[in-house]
Amino acid sequence: MNWKDEAKREIRNYKALKQSIPNIKERILSIQAQKTSLQSSSDSTPVQNGGNKHEDRLLDLIVLEKRLRLTLKADQIRIDLIERGLSVLSETERDMLLEFADNRPSEAVEILRDRTGYERAQIYRLYDHALYRFTLAEYGIPEF
Repeated sequence: MNWKDEAKREIRNYKALKQSIPNIKERILSIQAQKTSLQSSSDSTPVQNGGNKHEDRLLDLIVLEKRLRLTLKADQIRIDLIERGLSVLSETERDMLLEFADNRPSEAVEILRDRTGYERAQIYRLYDHALYRFTLAEYGIPEF
């Protein structure tokens, strides 16, 4: 595993991961509403393996809800780890990492050059240093 690539991937996925949390919660609420709706119906026609369509659908919803709850928990842990990694950085370092995550490197450099007044080489040095510090904070020692 290349620690730089892994750290870049984490930062690149950070915003989408944060945006997924409310969506997952809404899907769970939708499933709960479907379960409530199913519980009020009373179709007891048996299907091939001894159950009925109502029971099969309810079981499918229960399994889906459990899977979504586990996904929500895992995503929240990942977000917390990324945010702890970002928290050790200065505001400038954090902005650099997020800018590189949102744009192609050449575009990020131009945006940061306009914003900070730093030269291209200095931006890359600061970015590499920020990425290293982020990696240490999130993962521990990145290489031996």
